[in-house]
Amino acid sequence: MSASGLAIRSVAIDATRLVLTLADGRVLHEPLQRHIRLEKATPTQRLAWQQVDDGHGLVWPDLWPASAEGMVNVRDIVWDQQLDQALAALQQAGWQVDALPPRTQELVALWRLEADIHNGGFLQFFCNWGEANCRTAIAALETLGATQRLALVRRMRAVLDRLDGSPEIRRLMDLYTQLDEAEQAELETLDEAYWECPERLSVLGLRHYGSAPSPSPSHSP
Repeated sequence: MSASGLAIRSVAIDATRLVLTLADGRVLHEPLQRHIRLEKATPTQRLAWQQVDDGHGLVWPDLWPASAEGMVNVRDIVWDQQLDQALAALQQAGWQVDALPPRTQELVALWRLEADIHNGGFLQFFCNWGEANCRTAIAALETLGATQRLALVRRMRAVLDRLDGSPEIRRLMDLYTQLDEAEQAELETLDEAYWECPERLSVLGLRHYGSAPSPSPSHSP
């Protein structure tokens, strides 16, 4: 068992949720509907869990082949909470990223990067949020020490270099029509490499930012 305060101390499961009590006393409530195999499992099957990832993850070998991080992992849950808090702060700030403290700006940029690349690819991310947000995401990956993801995103951004300052790009969405087939194919290959990247942002993010809840946003008067 890890000495980390995020290690799982006890597990309780009812009809709708997984309740995890952590070494630091924190209690996490994870809806079963987020984990379809657990939701569909019998009560007996749900109780047949095992700990992995130095006490931070849970596996159910009878439901799904065991993995190193587990079907449910506390680090992922706490990291997602921090990202959710950052997005809530962004909404509170009237969606003005510049009004947020640097830490929260980085979390927002990382959430956008992960969400868009896994949903539609890097080009969707860049066209949705622009150059400044891309720079923030790249800087955040570098700060976290996410070297593999950082290298991939830098290569993705480099694919667009040819069109920097092009009069054909009146708005970012024009990138979709101005990239040639080879460039589009390269981005698709890089997207797939990003999806398969084993580097865990949750582990790196919590190591850098800490596992406590994000501080409340401060706004200029």
